[in-house]
Amino acid sequence: MTAVRTPRRALIWWASSALLACTPALAQTSSYPSKPVRLVVPFAPGGPVDALARALGAKLMAATGQQFVVENRVGGGSIIAWDAVAKSPADGYTLLVAGVGSRTILPSVATLPFDPAKDLVAVTRLAETANIFVASPASGLKTLADLVARAKANPGQINMANPAPATVTHFAATLLQREAGISFTEVPYKGGAPATNALMAGEVDVMVADIGAVMAQMQGGRALPLAVTTPKRWPMLPAVPTTTELGYAGVVSVNVYGLFAPAGTPKAVVERLGTLSAAAMQNKDLRDNLGKLGLMADTSSAEAFEAYLREQTTKWAPLAKASGLRLN
Repeated sequence: MTAVRTPRRALIWWASSALLACTPALAQTSSYPSKPVRLVVPFAPGGPVDALARALGAKLMAATGQQFVVENRVGGGSIIAWDAVAKSPADGYTLLVAGVGSRTILPSVATLPFDPAKDLVAVTRLAETANIFVASPASGLKTLADLVARAKANPGQINMANPAPATVTHFAATLLQREAGISFTEVPYKGGAPATNALMAGEVDVMVADIGAVMAQMQGGRALPLAVTTPKRWPMLPAVPTTTELGYAGVVSVNVYGLFAPAGTPKAVVERLGTLSAAAMQNKDLRDNLGKLGLMADTSSAEAFEAYLREQTTKWAPLAKASGLRLN
């Protein structure tokens, strides 16, 4: 067989064309960001997620020389913020810092003006926090065993604050009720602050919350920790037992917060954001400050984050649908 020899001129043309095809992506990556970036947060200023976004933004600004401005878009059970980012230009200049519940749970309980799995892409995990069962000092409950025993003896008589329906925190309580064969009377509140105030005042007996939301109250003895919802003890609360070690291995819930971008954002930009964010989250001061809020830095690749989101949707969506809850 006679070998076909490609003319040298043709080889040079092919190589040049391939290089030119790659040039826009390479240029976009190396120049990004070239203007201020918005970090949209679905919650009000002052909370753990807002603090996470501001800490991340400060480190990204130091690394790139561009401003990363936090914009709080509150309301609609976080739908407003997600929708705003989903419908923003896919250029990497409007991003979302949020918990994964809106991606994994909301579609099962609400009619959304966007598709969180198709209209946004996962960039990276940022941090996580465990949920914790806490009791009011006025309740007389000291342990998770106390809670379960009283609920069995008095079905429906335990009042549980529900600060955020259709969230991982909400359904963590559902998991315990299902696994222990008990029932609580859920008392709805408009957010974590009024729910926590109700707990401290003795208006409710117990609540499930993110650790950071009740850290100060636990330290002051105004909320009593019963159990964290992780297989292993949480580093910030080594003395508090876990639901798993107390016999409820199915009661596991972790709130994960991550960075999202509009679908169609160039892969090179997504990868650069992931790299920059991973470096930022390794900063010791940042990690220590987040630890005081009950948050533990934990980054990942976009692919690993997307796989985690699919796994969590498989876990929580059936429970959300079975609850019959509708937000709109």
